[in-house]
Amino acid sequence: MGDVEAVKAEANALYADSKYEEAIAKYTEAIKLMPELDPDDDDVIATLNGTPEGKLRAVLLSNRAQAFLQIGKMDPGGIESKEARKCFMKASMDAGLAVEIAPDYSKAQYRKGLALLGMPETPQRAKEAVGALEAALKCSDMTPALADEVKKMLQYAQERRFDGVDMPENCVVS
Repeated sequence: MGDVEAVKAEANALYADSKYEEAIAKYTEAIKLMPELDPDDDDVIATLNGTPEGKLRAVLLSNRAQAFLQIGKMDPGGIESKEARKCFMKASMDAGLAVEIAPDYSKAQYRKGLALLGMPETPQRAKEAVGALEAALKCSDMTPALADEVKKMLQYAQERRFDGVDMPENCVVS
């Protein structure tokens, strides 16, 4: 796993430099260095829960989701554009798989909620986002700073679920 950690470090550095597309490529490279995983094989996913390999894979997927969220947020066409929606969809897929592998990973739960909120608005997506954000708050690795951010987005998701409201500024944690 040393090679995976090295590539992850490169990806994290690219993300820190706001080179999100390059970071996505590196996170993808790191994921490909790990044993192949069928995202539809619930039995295999269950065996990864609580293992170091599972946590590492969940972190890589969640970090890649975060990079997709950043790209979607910055799209020149706005968050309603087709390209931004594609990014939110990819972020949702990555964060969703990360949550399946490591349901107790707060950042994955949070990013799943954000991705769902970035996708076309439906009451069901808002409900799913509320569930993900509530799950994030229950995770043992939740930090006070992240909890504050999650609570803001949870309030927004709850309001959006029942009333159409605009997404708050800076809703993507770096």
